[in-house]
Amino acid sequence: MSKNLSEAENAALGAIGGWADVTLLQATNYWKNAAQQGLPFETNPKVLYRGYLANVLNNASCLMMQFALTGYIQKLITLGEDRKLTATEKCGAAFTAGYTTGFVCGPIELAVIQQQRKGGSLVDISKNLLKGGPSVITRGTFGICLRESLYCACFLGLMPVIREKVKVQFPDSIGQSDDRARVAAAFIGGPICTIISHPPDTFKSCMQGDVERVKYGNMKETCAVIVKERGAAALWAGMPWRMVRQFCAVFIFDKVASDLGPVLFPHGFK
Repeated sequence: MSKNLSEAENAALGAIGGWADVTLLQATNYWKNAAQQGLPFETNPKVLYRGYLANVLNNASCLMMQFALTGYIQKLITLGEDRKLTATEKCGAAFTAGYTTGFVCGPIELAVIQQQRKGGSLVDISKNLLKGGPSVITRGTFGICLRESLYCACFLGLMPVIREKVKVQFPDSIGQSDDRARVAAAFIGGPICTIISHPPDTFKSCMQGDVERVKYGNMKETCAVIVKERGAAALWAGMPWRMVRQFCAVFIFDKVASDLGPVLFPHGFK
């Protein structure tokens, strides 16, 4: 992602990163969602890859918007001035972009979780959700907004900042190459992002898995049920799977933005 690229070019990089993430790491997403909802562990690929197409649509569209919006907000911050953004500006732009995209990605992720739980086609799941009206379609969306704002601030804001600092401070070891610095940044930034953003991801997964509201009501009620039944630590249920996925994902996204970007759009990286 670069402020020197157009919104469409940044969106293209986001789409590529989103597709790669889901294709390689779909199983970890299923295991994370299952742990959050108290569902049994599953190893059948046919079950693990339920909702794959919806998840590709979710991740690709979400990242397209996040890459494009972050670049656009960065341009607004600099007002056309040719200068490097500060760490605060990078993280702030990414945080804002992430929160905004949550409203779009919320309904798509709802379809993913419903398909993972119940099976069936994406078309049938979508029809059933639409019948429920706005209260069903937007269920858990606020949790996704919170999660995406923190997550986006990490991989489009904090991650590049850490990578550059590692290269400057450790030029003869872990900062010797972009990929080494990227791995170090993922080890540092990934856990921070996961720990902070996981509770909203947990309560939104529970809410979206129970659209009938049999067990989980609104956000406050859902959190209360989770803590009462399984303890406060349950708000971080499934976090190891998400941490594995995010470690790999932030590496993939940063790799796409910093290495594939100059290949596809060299004019933006002169």
